[in-house]
Amino acid sequence: MLKKISILTMAVMGILSTQVYASNNPESAKNIADWRKTGTPEEQLKALVKVTPGTHHWMPEIAYRYQSFYWAAKQEKWDFAKYQIESMEKMMSRVGNARPKREPTAQKFSQAVFPVAYRAIESKQWAKVQQATSIMAGQCNACHAVNNYPYIVIPPVPTKPNSVVLGYPE
Repeated sequence: MLKKISILTMAVMGILSTQVYASNNPESAKNIADWRKTGTPEEQLKALVKVTPGTHHWMPEIAYRYQSFYWAAKQEKWDFAKYQIESMEKMMSRVGNARPKREPTAQKFSQAVFPVAYRAIESKQWAKVQQATSIMAGQCNACHAVNNYPYIVIPPVPTKPNSVVLGYPE
């Protein structure tokens, strides 16, 4: 039994070392077809879809923008708060474009959240920002629930982001 495990281990290590060698040796990589150059348009599209990040890739960035929006407004850094909402809006648009099955919920979120957030920034009133943030958190949670992620719960008062612009961590 031990002999079989040793042989299997050596075989796996041999395969892995070949893979590492090929990835670190440009000469051995010359014989590998590049799908960007040799693939049909259909194959290229399929490959691009495979390498396009999923929604989970953008969510931490969107959460960071949510945090930064809240704390920038609290510090009355209105331009920075607006920048966060603009960035979040662009990312939500990307989610809809890159993942068509998420597009309806991304659109619903965008329609419910961004107009309110922009009005809150324009008003420069903290109470309106708090309302916008509460709506935003509620819409995030509703979207998560509809997409079968009810355990991802966004608080109406986000934690402070790690941001040199906002002075965090203190």
